[in-house]
Amino acid sequence: MENGPYRREPLAVDGDGKVVLPPGYAAAELHCHTLHSDGTRTVQENFALGRARGLAVVATTDHDMIDAARHGAEVAANHGIETVVGQEITTRRQHHIVGLYLQEAVPIFKSVPETVRRIRDQGGLAIVAHPFLRYPGATSGDRIRRWLDETTFDGIELDCQYLSIERRERLVEFYRDHADRLGAAVGGTDAHFGDVGRVVTLFPGSTAADVRTALENRTTAAARTQIAYDGPSIGDRLHNQRRSLLYLPYYRLRALLTGEYR
Repeated sequence: MENGPYRREPLAVDGDGKVVLPPGYAAAELHCHTLHSDGTRTVQENFALGRARGLAVVATTDHDMIDAARHGAEVAANHGIETVVGQEITTRRQHHIVGLYLQEAVPIFKSVPETVRRIRDQGGLAIVAHPFLRYPGATSGDRIRRWLDETTFDGIELDCQYLSIERRERLVEFYRDHADRLGAAVGGTDAHFGDVGRVVTLFPGSTAADVRTALENRTTAAARTQIAYDGPSIGDRLHNQRRSLLYLPYYRLRALLTGEYR
């Protein structure tokens, strides 16, 4: 990718609302939530949005649960798109690691090295989620350096829609200094509100298997897009907050007590 791991100019959108892609590359949304956790769209609606916006792959990565992602693997072809089964995993100190290409849910509230090990034990890839942000679940460069003393990663999100330009530039520089242990460059929207595709991972090829190959070979790039998006409604925001603040804590407690994930 001529722009390196991060493409600074947003990808344009054509008259049909589809992302205009560099020759030989497709776009994947690798961080996306559904109604199953604290998103406001079904997995099918996310797929339809991804298809309409010119994406080739949409991963479902609900918080600490996997059933919607598994269901997505069964119905993606009906929407003309490919998918990846994923999970955004809450670790012991409330940091988040995205697991991709999973077979089953990864247990929560483990250390980061243990979380990475459990992802890889089932053949998955471990991605650092939304670093350098200012809210819980994000993490700093100093914290990541400490993790790198004990483990490595398969990728790191170099951009999401909530990252400021200043922090993004600092993150890209940090990545350049530690890329050998941080893995591939990933772009993920952290979509909750029908905002699928605002930040994407560019990869050579067109399939979910090609995404995996590109992540493993580090031939990906993170990019923002000019996809039109009106922003969440008040109802969407209320739904998200209710699920985040009430349902997910209850779900996590139940999962810890029973070992059952959904």
